[in-house]
Amino acid sequence: MMTDPQYPPATARHGRPAPPVTATERRQANAKRGRNFLAIAGLVLGVAALAVTFVPDIEFVAWPLGGLALVLAISGLVQVKKGAVGDRGLAITAIVVAAAALLTTAGVLLYSTFLGGGESGLHLPAVAGDKHAVTFQVTSAGGATVRYGSLSDQRTENAPASTDAWQGQASYNNGSYLLTLTADTRNASVDNEINCAILVDGKKVAENSGTTIALCTANVN
Repeated sequence: MMTDPQYPPATARHGRPAPPVTATERRQANAKRGRNFLAIAGLVLGVAALAVTFVPDIEFVAWPLGGLALVLAISGLVQVKKGAVGDRGLAITAIVVAAAALLTTAGVLLYSTFLGGGESGLHLPAVAGDKHAVTFQVTSAGGATVRYGSLSDQRTENAPASTDAWQGQASYNNGSYLLTLTADTRNASVDNEINCAILVDGKKVAENSGTTIALCTANVN
């Protein structure tokens, strides 16, 4: 039976000899670790997420890209700690880039939703000449209290007790907004069927119905 040859032990401090190192242990110590493909993929996706954050109409793609990038980057760092692969610095860089992409996307969304004002904000009521028209609609058999607009700016009105649709108007030029429309019954003793809908440029983007309350929400940009 062949065994690994023993190399002369190195002299340790305080005169105590260090344990002998086998040829197998020496080869393992000198073996080159493989590339960290998880970290590489996380870095690429993180950069892509940062790039699309500022591209109109497709900025929503930054959320899944950034989330996947963060998962891959963290997995790559775990593999480094296990000793399976190298590129620890690359894994840490990928984590930082992915986190930055997610934070940037969140910041852009919050800014456009809560701070978007003036010519670039959601206008309530509608302003003539804006690029996009928003229509809030409610029908209610027994009447309803209506709240409509965005998270940062809402109006309250009363829908009549009829089958005719109540309408509220808004408009905007650019930016991303979370539109909301809530209608709840004003007369609990009446079997009240409530329907709500949100239309942008004539296209229905949200609708809902209920007997006591109806809630419609839509993300637009």
